[in-house]
Amino acid sequence: MKRYLLVVPFLFACAKTEEAPADSAATAAPAAAAPAALADADMSGTWTGTAKMEGTDSTFAHFSITCGGGTCRITTTESPKDTVPSTYVLAADSSTGTSQPYAEPAAKGAKVVDHWVAKPSGNQVTGHGWVTIADKPDSVLMRYTFTGTKTP
Repeated sequence: MKRYLLVVPFLFACAKTEEAPADSAATAAPAAAAPAALADADMSGTWTGTAKMEGTDSTFAHFSITCGGGTCRITTTESPKDTVPSTYVLAADSSTGTSQPYAEPAAKGAKVVDHWVAKPSGNQVTGHGWVTIADKPDSVLMRYTFTGTKTP
């Protein structure tokens, strides 16, 4: 056992000393700035646009949505023509929303919930969403993308 203890200090005593490498963080390019945080004023107002099935160019809805103070009310020109309320939260440069359950004729009248993520930029908005069955939140009936414009 003593032999091993004598060898270890000997190895350290005989090791070459090397210069520490230069600090790479000091010479690296500065990191990109984080996107500006979204304010409620960026979401507030009335937006009009279209929604398409994910991965296609097929428009299935023309919408008008009025948002502000964490709530939105959306209507479409397609069925159902009811106004569907939803709530949203701001997170970094996006807004995440969830609708109240509503009857969807395309789902044989089943109650569904619409979930969406919107990224407004000036008077334009882009985003994506998915629809689930209200009492089966892990189900996904449909995925979609949307674009819109803020109306003055």
